[in-house]
Amino acid sequence: MKFLTQFHGAFICLAMALTAVIAPIKSMAEELSIADRMLHHRAIEAVVWAMPIMNFKKFRDALADAGVGPNDIGYFSEVQDWKFQTATPNNTTPYINFYWNLEEGPIVVEIPPAVPGVGVFGTIMDAWQRPMDDVGASGRDKGRGGKYLILPEGYEGPLLPNAYVYTQRTNNGFSILRPIIESASPENLAKATEYTKQIKIYPLAKAGEPAETQYVDLAGKLLEMTPILDGTIYAEIHELLQEEPVEERNMTMMGMLTHLGIEKGQPFTPTAEMQAVFDKAGPEALEYLIFSYHRTFNPRFYKDKNWSTIVPKGAVETEFSWEYPTHADYIRNGTTYYGVISSAKNYGSATFYLDLAEDPSGDWLFGDRHYKLTVPSNVPVRDFWSITTYDLQTAAFVRDMPRNTIDSTMDSVEYKSDGSIDIYLGPTPPEGNEANWLQTDPDRRYFLLSRFYGPEPALFDKSFQMNDIERLE
Repeated sequence: MKFLTQFHGAFICLAMALTAVIAPIKSMAEELSIADRMLHHRAIEAVVWAMPIMNFKKFRDALADAGVGPNDIGYFSEVQDWKFQTATPNNTTPYINFYWNLEEGPIVVEIPPAVPGVGVFGTIMDAWQRPMDDVGASGRDKGRGGKYLILPEGYEGPLLPNAYVYTQRTNNGFSILRPIIESASPENLAKATEYTKQIKIYPLAKAGEPAETQYVDLAGKLLEMTPILDGTIYAEIHELLQEEPVEERNMTMMGMLTHLGIEKGQPFTPTAEMQAVFDKAGPEALEYLIFSYHRTFNPRFYKDKNWSTIVPKGAVETEFSWEYPTHADYIRNGTTYYGVISSAKNYGSATFYLDLAEDPSGDWLFGDRHYKLTVPSNVPVRDFWSITTYDLQTAAFVRDMPRNTIDSTMDSVEYKSDGSIDIYLGPTPPEGNEANWLQTDPDRRYFLLSRFYGPEPALFDKSFQMNDIERLE
């Protein structure tokens, strides 16, 4: 009995000793788990914050791969198809794409005046996609053409007489323009190309010399401009941040990035453990952006329908900077650039957009289902309207589709007697209505954009309303 008592006492002592050793180990394990979770959340936040400049980076890199260098102009001699893989482009009017860098001094962008049958619409932006100004009829030159002089911060040198002058906060900048033509006929596309080849970009130091702008036709080329949100995106973020000055509004975020191994002036060498965090966080950031863009931040345009605007609160009020006196809203900023590329100084004056990603039951739109969308008659636009399908994951054109758009300039589609039109969406065509069919990928989710070029008041006061989509099965 005495032995048992001694044994029991010894056992209790041993247990207490083990507890004293194990308890700190357990506590340390819990702390490591919390640390890993914090890194995971920070990695998601980093992607959301960086989406505007990642959009720019992939745009620039794809153009460079296609032979379009700084101060060159990439254009489309034909309206672009699904191979133009960037966030929600149109395939009704051709695009004009170019970019520049101010590290060696100011840059001049020359916009020619509009000519009969051809104008231009678009925006000059910095790498964060903050607009400096619109060009063309809705911009500062009012369609008369002009020289836009872009200066780096702190520049004190000579200027250019009669130029519109802007100071750019980033080293890199870019622009996406669209020639405004009546239709995409071969004659109008030829006019658009002729107009495009009068746009010039050159260093201010070479003003007065013959411009050497190079023009590269992008028609038929695959342009992979969509940021891939997986574990590789963190190396892309690190790479571009090496090119740009650190702005005061980003100081806190830059501090957070150092805990992810992303630091200006330092190499990016993530450990295997950190890369594992990145591999999980990148795709989760994408799901957050998809949900936020289509279901959280972009408000419903009509009270009882699923159409929503494409820019969240604060976009227009802050001119797409989301910079307020007390804070910068990087979350809404980043979310926007999942769904679009390019901003606008005067949004809504020349174009307006509505987004639809759900059926009336609240389900995502699935490519293996059949739907019908009835566009009412008398759409209030001065120019034209269009309906376009986009891949939900990439926000780019659905790949390998012969057509992603139906618009009011098309002669091949069939209207009803009251002027409305039924558009059918699904993996197979509806019997007898193939002219009005947009094919979908049965393995992909997608969403729609409705574009209104030259919107009229009836759109904004909602006396005209788009219909919700109908599921046919």
